[in-house]
Amino acid sequence: MKRFLFAFTTLLFICISSQAKNGYNINITASQIANKSIYLAGYYNGKIYAFDTLALDTKGKGIFTKEKKLDEGLYIIYLNSSRYYEFLIGQEQSLNVKIDTINIKNGFEVTGAPETDAFASFAKFMMQKRGEQDELKKKLESVKGDSIKEKPLKDQIKNLDDQVIKYQTDLAEIHKSDVMGLFVKALITPQFPKSLTDGDMTNEAFLMARYQYAKKHYWDNIDLTDKRYWRLNILTQKLEEFTQRLLIQIPDSIIPEVVSLIEKSKGNPETYNLMTNYMINYSVTSKIMGMDKLMVELANRYYFTGKAPWADSTIMANITSEVKKVRHNLIGMQAANLPLTKFDGSHFNLYDIKSQFTLVYFFEPSCGHCKEVTPKLYDNVYQKFKTKGFEVVCVYIMTDKKEWKEFLDEHKLYDWINAWDPTRESYYWQFYDTSTTPGVYLLDKDKKIIAKKIDVTSLDKILDFELNKKDK
Repeated sequence: MKRFLFAFTTLLFICISSQAKNGYNINITASQIANKSIYLAGYYNGKIYAFDTLALDTKGKGIFTKEKKLDEGLYIIYLNSSRYYEFLIGQEQSLNVKIDTINIKNGFEVTGAPETDAFASFAKFMMQKRGEQDELKKKLESVKGDSIKEKPLKDQIKNLDDQVIKYQTDLAEIHKSDVMGLFVKALITPQFPKSLTDGDMTNEAFLMARYQYAKKHYWDNIDLTDKRYWRLNILTQKLEEFTQRLLIQIPDSIIPEVVSLIEKSKGNPETYNLMTNYMINYSVTSKIMGMDKLMVELANRYYFTGKAPWADSTIMANITSEVKKVRHNLIGMQAANLPLTKFDGSHFNLYDIKSQFTLVYFFEPSCGHCKEVTPKLYDNVYQKFKTKGFEVVCVYIMTDKKEWKEFLDEHKLYDWINAWDPTRESYYWQFYDTSTTPGVYLLDKDKKIIAKKIDVTSLDKILDFELNKKDK
């Protein structure tokens, strides 16, 4: 499992917990940037938001102060695009900050909080251990293949890992009641039991057991009902790692894990809201083909059943619109059997096409992307597979037959099955997402959707595998 701890940047992280009972007071001394404006910002849901602005006086002094406390989490004092400092704010929020813009390594100092020294020591410890780890890895690489020389170096790396884990575990226990302990504990990767460390790494069953354990215990050190995690910039990193790198990258494997995370976050209305919205946004922006299946699942499970009380009319309208586009054309579904008309005026149904693979291609001649994709599809894919069980049904979605003919003539597409629906009797837009063009749907011999919204290169690879290499 990946170790977050060795991914520390060289920025100085300072944990602060101070004397303020009400509101926050952050006194700034930065003589080298007198008369300049600086900003107080913080992390929330993986993004950075500004909270306060301060104009320093002629001596470089000023104070960030307001009557309402800041939420605990990771914050930033921002000077400019190349200089900023991150620090952790706890319950007590009165402190003094000194900034030296010349001293890059030790140019940020916070006092007035009992946790400051402990966290500064933690940051220094982690940077030191990472340096030691890097040196050992270089040595290990230099003796690669020599098992006698490799063993002591591997033992040293293992010992270094153990030191880090113990240090973190002890520190998390000492600070278990505050945000610093929360932060450190989240960085600790759950360890494999001995039964999963000494086995045969070439054995598939053993590797699968390790994978299942890593997946099951990935969230052991994080309470998903604690809203402070969303302000630490740790949770979103771990969510990204879990969904995009640890899980098998197919929707049917991802969906139950996503639902489980949302259910675990339900103990707090804010974390439930954040987790659900994070996941539905992930489903919409994911590059994995077919992840719209996750969006439909979340919409049906939470939004359309009244279990998302934060969703106002605008959110619901947007989600409803997106679901309507894809609910009838998810990967694995039976494609709708469209009644269409060919260019010569004859009628046919999509299911009349008897081919091992059928590409349903919706286009507009005025679409710039269609102009670019269509000749590539014809020359690079259709010509390659047309005699091997591949057919293209090219559907013109407008109503100007002259425009349509000019496009077919220009690209010499008359050996495709060219079709349209000028009377709009098929309602194709309800069954296929044609809100953007070209719309690309690859169907198998039973007219099930096996791929969609793919580029020419991906289509070529799929067909090459299915028609040329699969049996081999």
